[in-house]
Order: sequence, then structure tokens, then C-alpha cells
Amino acid sequence: MNELLLESAASVRTADDFREWTRACIRPIFPHESLISGWGHLHAGGVALDYLVTVDFPIEHTEAIRNHAGAIDTPILRRWLALQEPVLFDASDPWPDIPEKWFASFCRHALRNLVAHGVLDAERSAGTYHCFFQLPGTPGQPHLDTMRRLVPILHEVLCRVIDSLGAGSRFARGLTLLNEREREVVHWVGLGKTNPEIAQITGMSESTVKHHLTEIFNQLGVSNRSRLVRCLLENETGRAPPYKTRFL
Repeated sequence: MNELLLESAASVRTADDFREWTRACIRPIFPHESLISGWGHLHAGGVALDYLVTVDFPIEHTEAIRNHAGAIDTPILRRWLALQEPVLFDASDPWPDIPEKWFASFCRHALRNLVAHGVLDAERSAGTYHCFFQLPGTPGQPHLDTMRRLVPILHEVLCRVIDSLGAGSRFARGLTLLNEREREVVHWVGLGKTNPEIAQITGMSESTVKHHLTEIFNQLGVSNRSRLVRCLLENETGRAPPYKTRFL
């Protein structure tokens, strides 16, 4: 299994590649409905969560569980850091000390269950964390055993994706290649305007605005409107948001 997965992942370089690879190659052998993978640098106090890649995952859950400092706060990651062994969680049998806010959001988004594992890589001074949600049936020992085999591969692939960011941002390069009308649409999207509002402001038809947005998504490598707005914010500030975690 390891050799075949590594071979299939040889061309993965971007977050979008990573998403497509997990759907095509990981999901058939480890059934799940959604995935979140994180990368962080190691420091004296532990691990800082720098980047997250979500695959068919409700981003609203991560927004709902931020702490007062704005960081994503999850008891699953905390438990994994304490044990450094695969972690199982099932909403039908929650842990006694599970935070009420986290559990309420978990149930509201029908995440159901999960299995999580990670790697602390001293050589790279980095760690990765991978959490699979909405598994069929009840997760058990076979899932833990599979995670031990899968996660070292996911770690290598995600580290390659993060390393590739140093070669330059597709998003930043793509902005410079947009035509005048596309830049105008991007400007109004960044200000929170809807398609009908943009059409009224610019004199374009709503269908033309939608067409421009499709082209913009393709050129900038983003999958939806909220991702475009997030990337615009990060590009304008030139740094990660105050809570330091970027969504790729």
C-alpha cells in the first residue's frame, strides 16, 4: 500500500492537488466523508499550527471553535499531542471532559466521528496532523492500525505541498494576470458585494459576473467565494492573520 500511495502522490505539489489525491487515492482504502490536515512548525513550547488543508470539510466548524486568542482550539489535537498515538472519537460516546462548545459544533455539523494521527518531524522542525471525519460505522482498532500506516505518507505529501509555497504564491501571481474587468469583480467581491450588486455597480449582467468569477477562481486557484475573500485578505496584509493559521 505504501509504495502505491507514494507513487500516486508523486505529482502532488499544491493544496488542490492534495485534495484531489486524497479523494482519489485515500478515500477508497480508508472511507471517510471529510478530512482536515494541518502543518505547523516546532518550537520550544510545542507546535504552532501554521497551515490547514480541508477536504470536503465544513469550514464553519473551525470558525466556531476558535478560542479568545483566535486560535483553533480542538481537544482532539490536544489529546494527540499528549499521547502521540492515533485518537478515536465518536459523538455517540463522548469523552467526559469534552468541551461543550466544541462538542455542540461537532454535532451541529454532523461530523459524527473521527480518527486522528500526526507526525512530529524533528529533522524538518515541523509536524503534521490529519483528522478523518464521518467514517462509516464505528471506528475501532482497524482504523487505528490503518492510520499508523497512512499518516507517515500523508506527512511526506503535505510537507512537500508546504515546501512548494516557498516557490511563490499562485494566488499572488494570478492577481497580476487578471484583466481589468476581472480585477473589478475581485475588488467588489473583496468588499462583500453579491453578484447582483456587482452587476448593478459595474453595468454588467449577472451572468457575465458569474462568468468572470468562474475564470477568476480558475486563474487564482481558489474553489469558492469565501476562499477568494480569505486569500485577498492574506495577500493584502502580506502575512498570516493574527491567529497565524492559514487555510490553503
